[in-house]
Amino acid sequence: MVIDLDGIAFGINNEGQAVGSTQDSQGGWPHAFIWEDNVMTDLNTLFPASSNLFAVMANKINERGQISGMAIVLSGPDAGNIHAFLATPAHQSLGKSVAEVAPTRPKSNLPANVSNQHSQRFGLAHFER
Repeated sequence: MVIDLDGIAFGINNEGQAVGSTQDSQGGWPHAFIWEDNVMTDLNTLFPASSNLFAVMANKINERGQISGMAIVLSGPDAGNIHAFLATPAHQSLGKSVAEVAPTRPKSNLPANVSNQHSQRFGLAHFER
């Protein structure tokens, strides 16, 4: 039995989902995880069986559940190289990903009536509309 010795979370979203990386007791590659509803799940168990990547670190998770991280290529000419990944949760019964049904416009936390003086204070004055 392989036991994880340590782990660290790197990102959390407004839904309370956290992502990060753990290291096992055998000193092999770390593996990326998602923690939700008090359960930690190895991200590699959620990737499609056809995936040629082994997720070693999950860095960020957004409000739509999309996870960015790093993974090692398992086979082929890039075997052993580390690549960035973006994992988008899919609702298999609907045949759609969360990215297809969730709005993609970024939200602003600035009120619509922000004056030019306030926008200069926040470093936004150099942007033109």
